Amino acid sequence: MDVFNEEATTFADHWAGLPAPAQREIADALQLTEGTRLLDVGCGSGHFCAQALARGAHVSGIDAAPAMIAIASRVAPGADFCVGPMDELPWPDDTFDAVTSFNSLQFADDPDVALREWVRVAKPGAAIAICVWGPREECELDAVWGAVSTEPPAPRFCERLVETVATAGLTLSTHATVSVPYEVRDRERFELGHGFLARGVAGVPEAEALAAMVSAAEPFRRPDGSYRLENTFRYALSAVPSPRPTPAAS
Repeated sequence: MDVFNEEATTFADHWAGLPAPAQREIADALQLTEGTRLLDVGCGSGHFCAQALARGAHVSGIDAAPAMIAIASRVAPGADFCVGPMDELPWPDDTFDAVTSFNSLQFADDPDVALREWVRVAKPGAAIAICVWGPREECELDAVWGAVSTEPPAPRFCERLVETVATAGLTLSTHATVSVPYEVRDRERFELGHGFLARGVAGVPEAEALAAMVSAAEPFRRPDGSYRLENTFRYALSAVPSPRPTPAAS
């Protein structure tokens, strides 16, 4: 998680808005109202928490990166935030009416174990929404990131999302795709947003890695100098059955 501490400000400035279409769709599907108790796991810079607060929910958020939580506390000052792992939550059983996750479950040491912990803190009947990157063939950003990859691309977590939900004993209600285009106004902004990614490429100098990503993005550059790359997120919206489920063995 060091990158999310060291590059928290850059990440929040350049990438926090990317999931916004999926966050709006899930917020609508959850029908957040006054008094809904919501937990956002891997809350990052707190943008979904702010949206949930605006809809009247009582919001908690947890993230492993203290620098992200510091930003989230400014973005969503009415929420209750804490630093911690996603598979050891500090709340008692049956606390939340809804649990959400945007691109966090795949970072768990064991996603099945982490999801069972989310189910523990959710009330029977509570909604659990998990949102992750869509397949690589649906994400044009992969053409940019793949330009500096030193290893074959691994399968995306979306390919096992429905299976993971079933293993946790949840009742799946919706499995859907959301368009999340990546847009920046010019090359300078593109480079600022991709600089920390370039610094993280093992064995490749930062300048070389960034130049490779800029070159790979050229087909997506528009006549006015801006960029638009089409991508998708996949999400699963499920419910905790009542009585509480007995998870399948992992």
